[in-house]
Amino acid sequence: MNEQVVDISETLKYLSNELNSMRQTVDSQHAEICKLNRKVAAQSKEIRTLKKENSSLRKRLSKYEQPSKDSKNSSVPPSKEGLKTEVIRRTNSLREKSDKPVGGQTGHQGYTRKIVDAPDLILDHSSHYCQDCGRDISALEATLEYTTQEIDIPLIAPIIKEHRHSAKVCSCGCHNRPYAPKKRGGNNITFGKNIQALVTYLNVVQCVPYERLQSMLKTIFSIEMSQGTISNIIQVAKTKAEPAIKLIKDYIRGSSVVGFDESGCYCNGRLDWSWIAQTPHSTLVFRASSRAGKVLENQFGADVLKNITAVTDRHAAYFALDFKDHQICLAHILRELQYLNELDPNQDWSKKVEELLKETIHKRKENPSTKIDASPWLK
Repeated sequence: MNEQVVDISETLKYLSNELNSMRQTVDSQHAEICKLNRKVAAQSKEIRTLKKENSSLRKRLSKYEQPSKDSKNSSVPPSKEGLKTEVIRRTNSLREKSDKPVGGQTGHQGYTRKIVDAPDLILDHSSHYCQDCGRDISALEATLEYTTQEIDIPLIAPIIKEHRHSAKVCSCGCHNRPYAPKKRGGNNITFGKNIQALVTYLNVVQCVPYERLQSMLKTIFSIEMSQGTISNIIQVAKTKAEPAIKLIKDYIRGSSVVGFDESGCYCNGRLDWSWIAQTPHSTLVFRASSRAGKVLENQFGADVLKNITAVTDRHAAYFALDFKDHQICLAHILRELQYLNELDPNQDWSKKVEELLKETIHKRKENPSTKIDASPWLK
């Protein structure tokens, strides 16, 4: 502005152009501001709509809050439950409330233990002194008022049998020995068949570990036995049982429907898997180091599995095998239906399916060998 104005017309022209440029800039910025305002208004409207929709969805989803899964309503094993869930399961009955009266139901055949006519031991109980005056009444004749019987077992103590092996020499010079020759370095003390059978039963059938079995034998039966001896007894029993195990395995191979299951078990501190194959008449339990479906293929053969309808849980390994058909275990389905009942108490279809399955199971238990007509169930 300190410059000297020479030509007023040129100056006015310059200022006019500058003013027009500023007007264009202002108009452009005004248009942009209007555009942004419209965008903000649209976004505000969208936010209000989304908030309203979110609130509605939250309200709808509130009734679908997933209950925790446990061994009651899912395939979660009890060993995987939390402490709180385990306490509830152990202290609360899982049986559903019934309108039936407590005790034996109508038509149920009761059972009462009967008095034995010839007891092994008779004990007489009578007073020796008068409760009033203290006089000796032991010589007086007593009048029997009533009898009771007590069932007990005698004190268990091992019986030691000494086997004396004698030889006889015939006049012909033959040395007769009705027994096997003594093994060099063999122990002169062995355990009898009853003890071997008991050890095998407790370990194999009742799943008592070696250490606990060793303690049980010492505490209850006063028998000192090392874990190595227990292992040897089990191995001998296994060898003797191999023909029977083969028959069971062959029977299962020829069965049309077989139930399979597996459960973790620790063997010498290592996690192994105890497998089971079961039919109405035979059960085969075997140990494997894996939980994969290959275990069943190796045990029974892939060609055999193609002829079997398998009844299993939802373990993925079973679905990778080529069975003839597949039935999910009804007990697992009932647990999952229970979960759906807890998930949405307002719906009733899962409850109806649960009642249907329970009724069919009850019918089958009442008539285990009768073919049940399915047509009434499909109406």
